[in-house]
Amino acid sequence: MYSSSSLSETEPLDTKVIAEKLSKPPFNKNYSVIDIHDKFTSFQLFEIINEVLIYIDNSPTSVHRVNLRTEPPENTVQRIVDFLYLLKYKPSIDRNANLKAELLDGDRHSLQCILFFLLNQLETHKKRAYLAPFLSVIDIPPEFLQDDVIQELNAQLKELQGQFIETHKYVEQLRQSGNATNELKKEIQQTEEEKQQVLVKIARLRKKVEKMPNHEQWLEAARKLRIEQTEETNIVEKMKEQNEQLKNAEQKLIEVRKTLKQVQNANATSNAELLWQRMEEETKMNRFMATENLPKAISDKQKHIDNITKILNETSTSESDLQVSEMEIRDLNEAIAKLAEKKLSKNKNAGDDKLALFRQQANIIALKKEGTAEKIHSLMEELNQLNEELEKKEGAKGENETKILKGEDFKKYVSELRTKSTVYKRKKVELSELTTELGVIQRTDEILKNHIKDFQDSIYKIEKENGIIGYHETQESLEKVSEKKNEMDETKGKALNEISLLVDKIVQTINDKKAVLTSVIQEVRGLRAKAQDLETDYIEKKKIYDTTIASLESDSCALEQEVRGYRQDIMNDQSRYHYLNAMLNVSGISLDRVLQETKAYIGGDEKFEEVQKLRGFKSYRELYTKKITEQENLGEMLRNTQKDVKACHDADMKQLAMFKNIKKLLDLKIETNRKLLLGEKKNEEFEGQVKKKK
Repeated sequence: MYSSSSLSETEPLDTKVIAEKLSKPPFNKNYSVIDIHDKFTSFQLFEIINEVLIYIDNSPTSVHRVNLRTEPPENTVQRIVDFLYLLKYKPSIDRNANLKAELLDGDRHSLQCILFFLLNQLETHKKRAYLAPFLSVIDIPPEFLQDDVIQELNAQLKELQGQFIETHKYVEQLRQSGNATNELKKEIQQTEEEKQQVLVKIARLRKKVEKMPNHEQWLEAARKLRIEQTEETNIVEKMKEQNEQLKNAEQKLIEVRKTLKQVQNANATSNAELLWQRMEEETKMNRFMATENLPKAISDKQKHIDNITKILNETSTSESDLQVSEMEIRDLNEAIAKLAEKKLSKNKNAGDDKLALFRQQANIIALKKEGTAEKIHSLMEELNQLNEELEKKEGAKGENETKILKGEDFKKYVSELRTKSTVYKRKKVELSELTTELGVIQRTDEILKNHIKDFQDSIYKIEKENGIIGYHETQESLEKVSEKKNEMDETKGKALNEISLLVDKIVQTINDKKAVLTSVIQEVRGLRAKAQDLETDYIEKKKIYDTTIASLESDSCALEQEVRGYRQDIMNDQSRYHYLNAMLNVSGISLDRVLQETKAYIGGDEKFEEVQKLRGFKSYRELYTKKITEQENLGEMLRNTQKDVKACHDADMKQLAMFKNIKKLLDLKIETNRKLLLGEKKNEEFEGQVKKKK
C-alpha cells in the first residue's frame, strides 16, 4: 500500500502552504517543505491526513479515530475517499477514476494534493463536515419511491432539513451578532445610571415641594393637567384617522364616478353586439394571459427561485470547483452537438415532412402571440401608470380646488390636454387593433392545432403501418436542434462582425500609437545598444559568479558529508558506551550478590550478621532449600488428602443422593400440609357464611 510512485502532477499543490498550516495551532508541527515533499514516507503522510481529518470531524463518534497500523489499507482508503466526497474534493479528470488505486499504491503526489486541499480551507471543510450528515440526500431506489409511507418519510426528511437550515442560519446570525449583545448591555447600564439620576432628582424635587404651602393642591392640579394633555393627544390622533378615512372615501368616490363615465360613454358610442365582441376579446385575452403567459412567467420565476435557493443552500465553492464544472458543461455541450449532427446526417435523406409548412405557420403564430401579449402587457402597465398619475392629479386638484388657471397657464393646460387626449386615442386604437388581432390569431391557432392533431393521427397510422413509430418526433427534435444551431451561428456571425470591428479599431489605434512612438523608438535603440554592452558585462561576471558558487557548493557538500560521518561515529560510540556502562552495572550487582553469599558462608562480619538477622535468613541458598522442602511437604500432604477423597467418594455420593431424596419427601409433606390447612380454612369460612344466612 505505501510504496511511492510518480504520476503527472497537474493538480494545484503548494508544499509551503502545507508546512505553514501544519506549524500553526491546533497542529503545531515543525515540518519543513523538504520533509513534506521528499523526506516523509507515504505512511507518514497518511498519518498526517488522518490527524487533519480528526480535527475537521471532531465529533465523539468520528470514524477517523483509529490506529492506522491495525486498520486494513483498503478500509483506510475507502474511509478517506468517502469523506473527501462529502467535502466535494474534485481531482483532475485524468486522476478522478484512479484515485483509490493511487492511494492504495501510496502515491505521494495524490496524498500531498489531498493534504493541500484539506489545509487550504480548513474552517469551510469543518463547517461542511458538520452539515453534511444532516443535509445529505438519501438515494432511494425508484421501485420503493412508489410507496406512500416512504414518500411521506421523504417529505418529512426534506421538511426537517429545511428547518435545520433555517435554525443553522439563525444560530450563525446570533454568533455574528455577539457584539450587539455587548452594546445592549452598555445601553442597559447607561439607562440604569440615568434612572438613578432621575430618581435622585425626583427625591430632591419632592423635598422642595413639601416645603411649599398647599403642595397637595398643586400636585392634584398637575395630575389633572397631565390627564387633559393625554386626552388632547388622543383626540388629535382620532382626527388624523378620520381625515385619512375621508380621503380614502373621496378617492373611492372619484374611481366610481370614473367607471360610471366610462360605462356611459361606452353605452352611448356602442351597441350590445360591439360590447359582446369586446367582452369576448377581453375574455380571450385574459384566458390567454392566464393559461399560457402567466404560467410560463410563474414557472420561470419558480425556476429562478429554485436556482437561487440551491445556490444559497450550497456551501461556498472555490475557483477549482467552478473550473471543473465549466469543463463538464463544455464537454456535455460538445457531445450533444455531435449527437445532433449524427442524427441529422442519418435522417437527411429520409423524406420531406408534410407538416413542415403547418409547423412553421404555428411557430410564426406562436411568436406573434407572444409578441402581442408582451405589447398588451406593456400597454396595460402604461395605462395603469397613467391612471395612477391621473388619480394623483385629481387628488391634488381636490386639495387645491381654490386655484383657478388663467391666461397663458390655461392655454398651456389646454394644449397638454389635447396632446394627451390624442396620445390616449391613438393608444386606445392600437390596443383595440391588437386585441382583434389577438382574437384572430387565437382562432387560427385553434384551427391549426386541430389540423396538426389530424395530421399527427394520420402520420402515426402511417408510421405504425411501416413499423417506424417515433420517426416524426425524432425529426421534430432534430429540426429544433438545427434551428438552435442556426441561431447560434447567427450569434457567432454577429460576434465575429463585432470582433472584426474591434480589430479594425485596434489596428487604427496601433497605427496612431506607432506614429506617436517613432521618436521614442529612436531613443530606445540607443538605450538598447547600451543595454547590450551592459548585458555582455553582466554575462561575464555571472559566469565568474556561477563558477565560484559551484566550487563553494562542492566544497560545502564534501564538508557536510564528512560532518555527517563524524556525527554517525559519535552516535555509535555513545550508544556503545551506554551499553557497556549498563553491562558493567549489571555485572557489579551480580558480583556484590556473590560476595554477600561468600560472606554468609565464611562469617565474621558483625554488620552483615545484623543484616541476616533483619531479613530472617543466613543465605539465599538456605532460603531456597527451606522453601523447596516446605513445598515438597505440602505436596505430600495434598497427595494424602487426594487418596482419602478418592477412597470416600462413592460412599459420600450415595449419602448425598439419600439426603436429596429426604429433602424431596420433606418438601412433599410441607405441600400436603399446606393444602390441608387451606382446605380447613375454606370449610370454616363456608360454615360461617351459612350460619350468617340462617
